[in-house]
Amino acid sequence: MYYATISPAATTRPIAMMAEQQVKERTGMSISVLQYPTEFVNKTPQRMLHVIALALDMSPECYRMKTRVRSIVELRFIGSLFLRQHFPALTLQQIAAYFGGQDHTSVINGLARAHNLIYVRDSNFIKKYNTAIKSVNTWLRREA
Repeated sequence: MYYATISPAATTRPIAMMAEQQVKERTGMSISVLQYPTEFVNKTPQRMLHVIALALDMSPECYRMKTRVRSIVELRFIGSLFLRQHFPALTLQQIAAYFGGQDHTSVINGLARAHNLIYVRDSNFIKKYNTAIKSVNTWLRREA
């Protein structure tokens, strides 16, 4: 996926509308051009995962480890939750690529297990999750 930086939004709207019209006229297909706010350009999934790992006193390389150690598995759970929430354009396969090339079903399972840990109020997981939330929110505000 390609993200282009064009600002301000008032300039991009007419360009997007014209592109939609041209595609419709030439091909007969309707498309929608999505515009993302430019204040998030420096915020990448890799940087967010790095922030989360450091907040939990772990190395960012832990995401790619092929292990079932609980602390590392929970790090991947939290990372996938945050990627899904803050980068909705990422597919499950793209998220899986950040975790050592797992497939999309591993991400689906991880998201389900993370939601379950929150639902049953697993105190250790919630403590890590809250620490990650604070760090990510601070990072988002600082670089805005």
